[in-house]
Amino acid sequence: MRDIITVAKKELRAFFSDKAIIIQMFLLPFAIVFGYAMLMSATASSQQESAEQLEKPVVAYSINAPEEFGSVLSELKITPAPDNDIEKYQKQVTDKEIDLLMVFPDDFAVAEPGSAQLSNIDIYYNSQKSNSMELYSKATFMFTTMQPRTFTFNEKPSENYNLFDSDAMTRKLLGGIIPLMIFMAVYIVCMNLAANSIAGDKEKGFLNTMLITPVKRSSIAAGKSVSILVVAIIASCSACIGMAVSMPQLSKAIELTDGVKYSVTEYIILFGAVVTGAFVLVALLLIFSTLAKDVKQATTFSPILLFAIMIPSMLSSTEGFSESVERLGSTNYIIPVWNSVKMLQDVVRMECTWSNALITFAVNIIAAAVGVFIVGKMFSSEKIVNG
Repeated sequence: MRDIITVAKKELRAFFSDKAIIIQMFLLPFAIVFGYAMLMSATASSQQESAEQLEKPVVAYSINAPEEFGSVLSELKITPAPDNDIEKYQKQVTDKEIDLLMVFPDDFAVAEPGSAQLSNIDIYYNSQKSNSMELYSKATFMFTTMQPRTFTFNEKPSENYNLFDSDAMTRKLLGGIIPLMIFMAVYIVCMNLAANSIAGDKEKGFLNTMLITPVKRSSIAAGKSVSILVVAIIASCSACIGMAVSMPQLSKAIELTDGVKYSVTEYIILFGAVVTGAFVLVALLLIFSTLAKDVKQATTFSPILLFAIMIPSMLSSTEGFSESVERLGSTNYIIPVWNSVKMLQDVVRMECTWSNALITFAVNIIAAAVGVFIVGKMFSSEKIVNG
């Protein structure tokens, strides 16, 4: 154990003596997550502003409207016409200068149910103009509901009859993006350092020097692994802070009704999922680095791991794939790396549970330990360590 700690300290000392690596560990993950979230916020805000600018004000007139219809017409933004020249306003509707004209007869009256004499309201609109067609649909709907009825439905103003979660789709979309952002930020930091830690030393010939010392080869492998795992923890902290800082602004930009109200427990689960998932990635990166002859080869094969995160993360926002994932149930949490992605999605969607989180943490830690053990075994092979 003493040899492992000694090797780990030596590696960490080298990391912390390099300003570029310090910036990479502490600031780069935060910058990636925060910057990407702010970019999404700016894009969403820009699209919203563009939509508001494209929306033109409604111009519609009424003629001879009875007083009892005043509130309805006001809600529809239909104002009394300056004069009673019906033909003039009909032409303006035709020419798309105004959206709608509503003409009430002089003797307008609301008839009793079953009456043969019904007053007719003339509503002139232009179906080639979106505002006109939309206003006509709203007007006919609202006036239809005002007609005499034998019963009513959904008319309690304090009752919410629409039980659809308006934020569900947005949270689902975020669940496909946020894990990718966080793990990519952590992955970029760990990939470079893992490649240089073993493949870099192998390329420089320094690894052979270490291997002829009295220190066991397995201890050297474990010490190097521990140092990269520490880096993974630092990078994970940076990425999670970036998410915590940016999420309120992002939720505001994409108009999440309830905003972001994650509890301390949910942030702990999120951090645990990121760290333990990063541990597995580090173990795999170290295996690639040990097998590689040089840094270039190590960094060439390492991006393959991104597909383990990217594809499931993006596909999870599609209806068909997400249904298949949900049918797997607890199986999602026993697949290393993917379980962390799934757990992050659960946190974003506010569906996480401690039982699934603990399974995720345990599986990832065991998988990472197995990966480090494999690296130690590989160090015993002269063919591998000598390239």
